[in-house]
Amino acid sequence: MVLRAFVGKLCVHELAVELTVEALKLARTFRGPGARVRGDQLVAAALSIGSNIAEACGRGTVPEFRRFLLYARGSAQETISQLRVAAQTDPTYRDTIRSLEGRAILISKMIGRLHAHPPPDR
Repeated sequence: MVLRAFVGKLCVHELAVELTVEALKLARTFRGPGARVRGDQLVAAALSIGSNIAEACGRGTVPEFRRFLLYARGSAQETISQLRVAAQTDPTYRDTIRSLEGRAILISKMIGRLHAHPPPDR
């Protein structure tokens, strides 16, 4: 059985891409000791969400699809953690960070739903 999942048709992937772009913009605002490292870690975690979703779609079988979705969900959780650190270290952007955190939580839930109900084999 071959899984036919197309990343371009998944809303969760589009949301992950948007989150990555916004995380990149936020990371550019970080200041102080460790700002570059924290920014790079946030962007890497956010970028990994969409990348793992895309790789899941390219794998071809339901078990592999699900495995890469779990990686994506782990990256979403890492993104949430990085955003929480950012909120503690720079309260100036707290509203933006909360918005991104909410989106990352939504993405994590969507990934969980997709993991439980993958596209049908064709």
